[in-house]
Amino acid sequence: MCHRFEMVSGEEADAVLDWLRAVRRALNAGGSTAATAVVPPAFGRPVDVSFDALDCYPGAESSVIVMEGERVEGDLVSDGEGGSFAGDCGGDLARIDLLWGVDVSWKRGLVFNARIESALSGSGLWNQAIEDGRCIVPVRAFYETRNVDEGARGRKPQYRFSNAGGTALLLAGLCLNDRFVLVTCEPDAVVGRVHSRMPLSLTAPEALAWLDRSTDARDLLARHVPVSLKAQEEPA
Repeated sequence: MCHRFEMVSGEEADAVLDWLRAVRRALNAGGSTAATAVVPPAFGRPVDVSFDALDCYPGAESSVIVMEGERVEGDLVSDGEGGSFAGDCGGDLARIDLLWGVDVSWKRGLVFNARIESALSGSGLWNQAIEDGRCIVPVRAFYETRNVDEGARGRKPQYRFSNAGGTALLLAGLCLNDRFVLVTCEPDAVVGRVHSRMPLSLTAPEALAWLDRSTDARDLLARHVPVSLKAQEEPA
């Protein structure tokens, strides 16, 4: 259950926005080969900014990326993996600032994660959001506290997970009014050694498909390519 991530600044979020726009143009013009040639922005651990200024917890504000415009049908674009997704459907990508976590009547405190299994079930809190409220949350890293090997005694360490290539992570999210939640899924091999869930981290073409409301989320997830992550144990 992710309850902390490391934000990018507004300027860096705009750089991610420009990158995704360039990837979308490349996909529409030349397919996946052209898209891989688009260099993504890289954000290492900040040197001149305190961690406290970038740490995001439920209730805090963070930049997210959305696709504006009405839902329309578009031409299919190859994803390079034998599948396809809707290309440029007329909507522009935009950055907005939202609060992390939503208030609900049946739970004390904020709900800040949405299980992808629940979101795809077609009922409940996420029913409309999975259709019309998808967003991407660009982050430097996310954190998980060890919840596997529950028999171990003492402090449960926290781990920082970032892109092994040093570029920004594109986490899938859902918007509800002026708030958003992160979408979680089964962990990959790296996160699975630490935690039983993880945020859904997408490649750039997958992120564009996630934002495109004409894309079936189930088809996207069936072809999901795990992002290569690296783990680093945080000091006590």
